[in-house]
Amino acid sequence: MKDRLATVLISVATTWGLMSAAPPEPVKQLEVDRLIVRKELIVSDTGKPWEDGYEQHQMPRGIYARSLHDGPGGLWVRSRLIKGEVDDPFDDRFHALERDGSLRRTPGHISWNVWLDGAWRQMAIVQGEGMELSEVPRDQWNGGTHPGRIRFQTFRPKHSEPLTDALIGQGMMSIGGGGYGGGGLPYPSEVLQLWGGEMQRADVPVPAAPEVLNDDGSGPHEYALIGVGPQGRRTAVSKPTKAQGLAKLRWDSVPGADAYIFLRDGKEITGLLRVEGSQKEWTDKPAR
Repeated sequence: MKDRLATVLISVATTWGLMSAAPPEPVKQLEVDRLIVRKELIVSDTGKPWEDGYEQHQMPRGIYARSLHDGPGGLWVRSRLIKGEVDDPFDDRFHALERDGSLRRTPGHISWNVWLDGAWRQMAIVQGEGMELSEVPRDQWNGGTHPGRIRFQTFRPKHSEPLTDALIGQGMMSIGGGGYGGGGLPYPSEVLQLWGGEMQRADVPVPAAPEVLNDDGSGPHEYALIGVGPQGRRTAVSKPTKAQGLAKLRWDSVPGADAYIFLRDGKEITGLLRVEGSQKEWTDKPAR
């Protein structure tokens, strides 16, 4: 009897040890009404928050979120961040509040960064900001008066601080090269103000003759192009190109052109063509 009892105890202990050593089976699906994560949330096929070899860069394997438990919190997302809604506009907001409840005039910014010298370095910034208190005193800020503007900044060669390139707000805009360290470019007092330079107008060049890649041999045609600027102004017609039928054509983009119009045998046959890439292609097809 004692031998049998000892055997049972040894068997139970062994089974318990094996169960404790083996990793638990992952839960295939979990349904909850509320999920509270006090420290970290990791969505990763490896179970690790960071991609192997990129821990210093904090490049997430999938999604990593952390609370403010022992340092700055945040949300890291690998690859695309896709947002979708039905019958509701896309809406992203930056909220910021001082601990003492005072007004924070710069609630957030978007920056484009590059990894250099062991840290992420900003290259360009789009920043939202409130107007200066000298423009709208603090006691006049309320639920109906909360004016702001957008500041565009870039980091230029041999400058460690950003320069403001443009300020937009209140129906007015300042552009120029001033603003070392983020200031210096005056706030606009007119609809458009240009600082530190001169305005130059450049016409959209006439496109070169399109290149015929192939045709269907259905009969001779001549093709030409017109460039169209974003304001709708047209260039002169390009030199023509001959083809032996309805053709597939290639052409180079020209500076300032937003769209193109094709002519066949001197007559416009397309609306405004907008094609991506510096080299563009279009095929003339038979009318149905």
